[in-house]
Amino acid sequence: MNIAVRHAASKTPTPHEQWRELDLAETLAYPTLLLVVGQSNSILTPTGAQAHERLWERTRLPDGPLPNTLRLAEAARAAEQRVAWTRYDIYRKDYPQTLVDKAQYDFWVKDKADWTAEDWKRDADLVAEVDQARRPEDLVLFYATLGNVFLGTLLTQHLAAWGVRTILLAGYHLNWCIEQAARTARDIGFNPIVVGDATAAGVEADEAPTLQRIDTFFAPVISTDEAVRLLAEGAERRRARGWPTAL
Repeated sequence: MNIAVRHAASKTPTPHEQWRELDLAETLAYPTLLLVVGQSNSILTPTGAQAHERLWERTRLPDGPLPNTLRLAEAARAAEQRVAWTRYDIYRKDYPQTLVDKAQYDFWVKDKADWTAEDWKRDADLVAEVDQARRPEDLVLFYATLGNVFLGTLLTQHLAAWGVRTILLAGYHLNWCIEQAARTARDIGFNPIVVGDATAAGVEADEAPTLQRIDTFFAPVISTDEAVRLLAEGAERRRARGWPTAL
């Protein structure tokens, strides 16, 4: 098995039996948002502040999270569903900070003392592939919390205005921002679904147990291939019934 196939196969756990009766195509027939977390240069370029994780390398493997994410975006648009991209700034000098925040944030950037304001701006910008793929109607959301995209942003207002019921999750970091988003989405009344092979953690070994935990407790975990198929099937059902989309 080559590395690309092994990587993709390892990202989706065996579905928990609790989801056996869940009709995922029906879930994705409802107005849906593809929420793609953490698409910044900081993570996805070899000169980013988080380049030591080498996500910029792993995510670009054939059938890796970045090409899978771009496939998901096209599938969501074809299904007339919405797409949102998020980014954040790891340089948090001007953020309100507790003592715990200051200790952590200072540690994260201690070796970047020579970076200029332009360096930090570039670090927080969307990575080129995403910036080129996004469309004017896409939401680009900047968030400043430690890792919860629902807090301190207008995401919930957008979801309410669009009538969104289902949130399809992809992005980075899996064991941090993605898991928090899945848990929060579930707690506040949405249907979260995580696309396992369109996510990654800073440490690759963390990915399998995180996806297993999410699938066991919080949300179904599916593959990109399955998500693309289910989005199309959900769109067919919705159109047959004359249901509105999230657009």
